[in-house]
Amino acid sequence: MAQAGGGEPKLRELTNRPVSSELCQNAALILKHAHDSASALLKAFNLAKAGRGKRGMTTDEEQDLLRAMVVMAAAGLDAMAKQLIRDTLPALVGVEASVKDGLEKFVVRQIRGEAEGVDVLTGGKFLGRILAASSHQTQVIEEYIKELTGGSLQSAEELVRTASALGIQPQGLGVDIKILREVFGVRNKIIHELDMNLEGDRRKRNLRKQKDMIRFANVLLQLAENLRDQVDKRLPVATPVLLGDDWLRILRTAT
Repeated sequence: MAQAGGGEPKLRELTNRPVSSELCQNAALILKHAHDSASALLKAFNLAKAGRGKRGMTTDEEQDLLRAMVVMAAAGLDAMAKQLIRDTLPALVGVEASVKDGLEKFVVRQIRGEAEGVDVLTGGKFLGRILAASSHQTQVIEEYIKELTGGSLQSAEELVRTASALGIQPQGLGVDIKILREVFGVRNKIIHELDMNLEGDRRKRNLRKQKDMIRFANVLLQLAENLRDQVDKRLPVATPVLLGDDWLRILRTAT
């Protein structure tokens, strides 16, 4: 693991590889700020530990800094993935067969009333919204984007679903899914359960090792960078459009 000045472990550095598509620039900026924030929290942890001479177990305050670091890395991944969907999915639909296929399946589910979620429209209302729009394709894509960005990424499976919507298969993410499940498990315990461990003898919250929390944050940041780069490689120089007849065919098939 890389070491900061003074020998303290630190987060992996981003490659700072420039994105080739303007559509990925917002996502790249989000990732940079997520990395900066997570690094600042780790620096605060190291300073706090150094201030007391690094003796004994980490304090509750130091543990919270480690937890916040992982949560910030996860939030960066979530925000970046959603921004990629908003900015790049309309372009990917025209060049990636799997992205277009996912969009078509979304339309069919909506019209048949098979969609899930709190804000799901009935098949008739969904179809009416699409047909009333000045551009059927644009409205369909907007509805798909709303579904994909409506919740937060809280599991490895949700992340794989998001990546798939962008035309990226799990192996393209460059992260072992088992490890990713472990990371999201810790993230969820922190966010949803305050990382409580009521059965503990001395301390009622899970004690997290510094090296493990740095590893978890690195997994999330590496994954975010891989996702950004994979999407960037798939984007066309110019944005092609689907023919209107394609959408008439989809609507007829679904109904």
